[in-house]
Amino acid sequence: MKKNYLRVQKIICTLLAILSLVALLTGPVTFKMDGAKDFASDTIENFANAKKPTAMSMAANAAINSGLKDDLVKELPKKVSLSESYLSLYHLVVRYRENQKLKSSDLKLPAKNSLQKFLSELILYLVNSELKLHESELQQITQIYQLSLWVVCFLYILGVALLIFNRHFAWLPILVGSVSAFGFQVFICNYLTKLAQQEVYSKIWFNYSWLSVAGFAVALVLVAFLFYQDWRKWRGKGAKTSELTETEE
Repeated sequence: MKKNYLRVQKIICTLLAILSLVALLTGPVTFKMDGAKDFASDTIENFANAKKPTAMSMAANAAINSGLKDDLVKELPKKVSLSESYLSLYHLVVRYRENQKLKSSDLKLPAKNSLQKFLSELILYLVNSELKLHESELQQITQIYQLSLWVVCFLYILGVALLIFNRHFAWLPILVGSVSAFGFQVFICNYLTKLAQQEVYSKIWFNYSWLSVAGFAVALVLVAFLFYQDWRKWRGKGAKTSELTETEE
């Protein structure tokens, strides 16, 4: 009966660990921009008034002179939103490190007609320009990000293996893995929000999702339970050792 109980306990704990990991890896990081039309209008004006001529400044001037600016702005929704999970962001980071820039397909920008293509190229130009300015910082962050994904997966696998083979400290790698995964999401959201609001536009936010919070919460519950089980074993061994000492005396 006790063996069946322990077997069921292991299965439930393993499933909780998998659930936590999946939630943390698939919980989306969401990019949101309010007042997208105002941002686009101001950006076109800024490019048109730029002292140094570039392809984008010439395109912006052409849009204003031809009267297409208002049509371009109307194409945008009031709010822009884009979500990427921890896992899908990994592939985005890999592509960025390989090409040293992002493409419109990476940002899922619309390109159904010439107006949308122009706005997509405008946004892409701004994003890549900012990435270039902070290249050294971003190189370090992307390296840490890529490594963190593998480390988190390894720690969860280690924790489950310790659990299955009845070893102590199964809770420790799961705790470190969940804190690392969730902590990095919180850090990257705060970092990107601060960077974007200072350098690009004040109404830009990056947010982690409730799914990530739920995955972290499940991990903490599992860690607490496993720690409690270890504590009971240690306490039991301590009590047996005391009894043996008293018997010998």
